[in-house]
Amino acid sequence: MPPTLGNEALDYLLASAGLDLTEAQKADLKTVHDRLAAMKALVRQPRGRMAEPAHIYGFSEEDLA
Repeated sequence: MPPTLGNEALDYLLASAGLDLTEAQKADLKTVHDRLAAMKALVRQPRGRMAEPAHIYGFSEEDLA
């Protein structure tokens, strides 16, 4: 599946951020854009305390319900 971030949009975003990337760096950035967008959507959802790695040990069955 081709990346959904077009060259024009990427150039605009990089210019507004003040970044000057090589063509190889731009190509790498475009390949991970969709995966980064998916991760961003997951982070911005409400989660309970069980989502935190520090809380994965020592729970009783009623804690997990």
